[in-house]
Amino acid sequence: MDSQDYLDQISRTARPPKQNKGGIAGILSSKWFKWGLGALVALIVIIIFGSMLGGKETLEEKGINLKLRLDGTSEAITEYQGNIKSSLLRSLSSSLKGVFTNTSSQLSNYLTTTYGYEAGREKDAVKETAEMARDELMNELFEAKINGLLDRVFAHKMALEIYSVMSDEAGIANSSSDEALKSLLSTSYDSLNNLYTQFNDFSETNNK
Repeated sequence: MDSQDYLDQISRTARPPKQNKGGIAGILSSKWFKWGLGALVALIVIIIFGSMLGGKETLEEKGINLKLRLDGTSEAITEYQGNIKSSLLRSLSSSLKGVFTNTSSQLSNYLTTTYGYEAGREKDAVKETAEMARDELMNELFEAKINGLLDRVFAHKMALEIYSVMSDEAGIANSSSDEALKSLLSTSYDSLNNLYTQFNDFSETNNK
């Protein structure tokens, strides 16, 4: 063995053996950890996209929700209209109920013809949401009545209801290409637009 071979042998013997990574560093560098992390990221992406797609209302669902809202608000108007002091506000509430009732009827006919909709057979979650909204409105009007503030609160709440319904109608109309649906929503929207101004501007001191 010459001197170079001898030196090479000593070098190999003196070199420390390769250490296996342990602890957190070893886990992070593990191929199993990397694969698991990749699977987790993919799962999160799937869940996010799934929730986005699953939470999007169909045109039929939007129409049903709007109809139920119109019906619930009409019930509240019927319940408290007789307790309103202002003759002008009573007249406005009658007009509003007429628009809501007519739009609900036309919308129901459209949903039945187009989707086979049957009133009273909506999904439980849909009915519960509509009933909760109606009951909340009823409770607020009841509180206003016993505190002598019904006219003021009624006008305010109806202005909010009109605004919300108009927003829903515009959203449905913009999502649909059906001219019959767009026409009935447009007629309702125009009528509500005029009523909104009157409810919003109502003042107990100027309107008896």
